[in-house]
Amino acid sequence: MKKLNWLFVLLLSFAFIACDDDDDDVDLDVTAPTITISSPSENTIYAPGDEVELRADIRDNLGLENVRVWVTNPTGTTSEVEDDDISDFLNDNREKDLDINITLPNDAPEGAYVITVEATDEQGNTAEESVTISVLM
Repeated sequence: MKKLNWLFVLLLSFAFIACDDDDDDVDLDVTAPTITISSPSENTIYAPGDEVELRADIRDNLGLENVRVWVTNPTGTTSEVEDDDISDFLNDNREKDLDINITLPNDAPEGAYVITVEATDEQGNTAEESVTISVLM
């Protein structure tokens, strides 16, 4: 009977240890991703039908979820050109080197075009970076 009492005390001790304070403070991720557009340069001039090389480095402290790219033309029409869910477990989804080519339509109207890159991390923090280019005939 004494062995059974000791076994009960031992199991009870494990239960108390397992129920240790689980209410430790949790730091929430409130840091938005960072986006650095390296190409094209601001106010670069293109002709209709040209190809625009978009290069950007996107980083997050804990993990990226999604990257989107869209172009807004001078008439205000927006076209999405990229919608990429991130899955790169080798770097914990913390980095994305964006490298896409955007072909301007042959009938692209003259004026300012805004290329916008948006990144969202796994906690829903969002960042946007834009570059403006011009189309001239």
